[in-house]
Amino acid sequence: MPNGDLAIVPDEKLLDYLNENHPEQPGHAQLFRSLLGIGPEQALVFKARLLEAAASAEATTGKPSNHGSKYEIRFEMTGPRGPRTILSVWIVEHLHDTASPHVPRLVTAYIE
Repeated sequence: MPNGDLAIVPDEKLLDYLNENHPEQPGHAQLFRSLLGIGPEQALVFKARLLEAAASAEATTGKPSNHGSKYEIRFEMTGPRGPRTILSVWIVEHLHDTASPHVPRLVTAYIE
């Protein structure tokens, strides 16, 4: 993925994914807890794995978007309940300022 080493994972998005009390998507966090064994207390470990994958794993082109180019990266993550494949989706937004690097930002991540 272009500029994968500069990828951004917003902390609030990550904590929402792992928050079983999230008002809109508690099921997302419940799957991370039940299938991988991780919750908010492992947010930094999960973030580190996402950023590592963004920087070094092979990416495939994702679904088209009017906002930018999407990429999908699958990687293995091992938690207390064993290994699972994580699908992460990233977007490199179209920028009008060509002097700025096009930085990938996490769109979503879930267990396959």
